[in-house]
Amino acid sequence: MNNLKLVTNDFSGAQRSRKNPWLQGIRDAASERLRVLQLPTRKTEDWKYLKLEKLLANDQLDAQSMQELDSKSVEDIDELLAQSFIDGLDAYRLVFVNGVFVSQLSQHDSNPYSVLFSAASKAQQQLIVDHLDTSHNYYHDYFSSLNSAQLEDGLLINIPKDCAVDKPFYIVNLTIGEQPKTSMMRLLVIAETGSTATIIEHEDAPLKHTGMVNTVIECFVNDHAHITHSRLQLDESVTSICSHRVRQGAHSTYQQHQISLASKLKRNDLTVALRGEYASADIRGSFYGRHQQSIDNHTCMEHIVPNCTSNEVFRGLVDNEANAVFNGRIHIHPDAQKTLAELSNKNLLLSDFATINTKPELEIYADDVRCSHGATVGQIDNEALFYLQSRGVPKVEAKRILSLAFIAEIVNQLTDDNVRDFVSQRSSSLFATLQPEGAQ
Repeated sequence: MNNLKLVTNDFSGAQRSRKNPWLQGIRDAASERLRVLQLPTRKTEDWKYLKLEKLLANDQLDAQSMQELDSKSVEDIDELLAQSFIDGLDAYRLVFVNGVFVSQLSQHDSNPYSVLFSAASKAQQQLIVDHLDTSHNYYHDYFSSLNSAQLEDGLLINIPKDCAVDKPFYIVNLTIGEQPKTSMMRLLVIAETGSTATIIEHEDAPLKHTGMVNTVIECFVNDHAHITHSRLQLDESVTSICSHRVRQGAHSTYQQHQISLASKLKRNDLTVALRGEYASADIRGSFYGRHQQSIDNHTCMEHIVPNCTSNEVFRGLVDNEANAVFNGRIHIHPDAQKTLAELSNKNLLLSDFATINTKPELEIYADDVRCSHGATVGQIDNEALFYLQSRGVPKVEAKRILSLAFIAEIVNQLTDDNVRDFVSQRSSSLFATLQPEGAQ
């Protein structure tokens, strides 16, 4: 029996003893789904290109790892973790270690907008229950159901009507520990009518510790609300699975920038449902895989009503023997006339042994729409490489320069200067380890 089945059984048998009993209905419903759902396999269409044996090989994962850190543990890692944060960022900082909130490392005293599920008022509890697991059909989603079945706590960000939040929410989730950990992250964002907010998520493993993180994000962007969301997945040593669902109202905007480093296995599922007229979604992403890593990005734009727009741009770099997958789907429903939807995925293979499978999809059931999609897989331009070498730049350095330039289109669009500088520095450091051709 693999570790994920063990985790499922461990939690399903102990649901009644868990904290926050008001979440029991969510846990019970998810546990019932898990009784019939099966782990995806290579025969599962949406998972067929991912090397799932890497996921199932995590025999050492600790299903009961979600526990509070004592003061000494926090003191021991405080200096290390401080080096992991984005310098100069003025934000409401909310720090989680192995999925557990650590108040000592957070900076949120003046933050009236977010609350842990475990600290929610009665009114907030009702708001949470009314929204959890409603943004998407989870009856076919194994990992989201697993997250809900194990739900003990989470983070609610609720932006009041017509409120423009004064600074970003900076949510940091760090994986720490000699023994591999399984952690569950749950984020619920509710942007009320006319509100505006910026969210920055940062996943990292500063000591390169291994483990698995199963994240579910549900984001409700109501009429005339505006959310800017940056997702920095910089934990190369951690197996990560994220299910991210966005539901938009009329005249709302949702903008996401995703920067992902591959790991042993990393999977991102993003679904955006445009349910109100004149809603707009703009999704930008870059990913980089090396060694024998795997990364899989699946996106789906659900155009349900007329006069909405969506735009997706993804850039991928794959080196050594890494494996990458991109599947982008645009689904135009029958009533979604006057839709404008665009999708672009461009990729560079930096090694003869790297692989990428890219599959853009259009599914259109309306006749008055403008849609385009495209995907390319290529190699570094030999003429550009030769030009740099002719100017005295060593070949491996020229390769680094061109690789960084390829993803700069995405990185440079990060809206916060401190975040952009942080990502640029991490990218430069990462590509400094780029090996000469033929090196192992």
